[in-house]
Amino acid sequence: MPVSKAIILLNPAKGHARRTAETLKEIFDAHGVVHEWREALPPEKIVYRKLNDLRHCTADLIIACGGDGTLLQTAQRSRGSGVPILGINIGYLGFITSVPGKSVRSAMRRVLEADYVISRRMALDVEVETEGKIDAGWALNDIVIARGANPHLIELNARIRSRPLTKYRCDGLIVATPTGSTAYSLAAGGPIVSPECNVLTVTPICPHALTNRPVVINSTEAIELRLARGSGSGAVQVDGMNISQVESNSVIRVKTSADSVPIAFLPEINYYDILAEKLGWTGDGLKP
Repeated sequence: MPVSKAIILLNPAKGHARRTAETLKEIFDAHGVVHEWREALPPEKIVYRKLNDLRHCTADLIIACGGDGTLLQTAQRSRGSGVPILGINIGYLGFITSVPGKSVRSAMRRVLEADYVISRRMALDVEVETEGKIDAGWALNDIVIARGANPHLIELNARIRSRPLTKYRCDGLIVATPTGSTAYSLAAGGPIVSPECNVLTVTPICPHALTNRPVVINSTEAIELRLARGSGSGAVQVDGMNISQVESNSVIRVKTSADSVPIAFLPEINYYDILAEKLGWTGDGLKP
């Protein structure tokens, strides 16, 4: 269905943001598209509990102008709305943004005529329980249990679907979706996972034991993490935002969320081409 109403979330801190905004406005006005503008919030102004102002929006499309971080914030703010998100990359890497900033004019004409496909991306729910108090969060990329400023390693007893997995002594632990596999998890040594796979990855950050390696599990399996007695304290983060402090009596439960994220891509965009471009992969395997 052609786009008749769009919401644009623009990151003004990114280079060429103003130029991109002017181009989009010109295109929308020429095509009679109703458009509403929002600004991406800088990290220091984000209050996670209030980060859902687009949940009940009725647009045909939400356009995130920035980088992957801007798209992640857009997903948080529109969680549960079901409105597709299109990413315009005026940032750096851009694994989940579809349109390069330099191609906005030609790409948007196609998008407004519904010439795009939807990739429905898995997300995560997390629940943190400490002495009867429960904090909850949601993430498109990852849930991270990090030691933060604590000088001691954290110790986590991990269970998968109520069965013991192992005990981690580490700087932290990352539970990532396939979308998040190319983010913090990749930097910590985790595997790259195609977004078509229904799996989660569990990746320790700088583990004390070399045998603590990343684990890939089915997305239907819930993960429970308990801080061991004597463990240092830490914090739970969703897509890089702190939601709760954790102590030695805390329990963290992670599972696949019912609120998945519809991300719009141009039809010719291929996940493996994105990997090759963004990671600088080379080879002559495709040459005759």
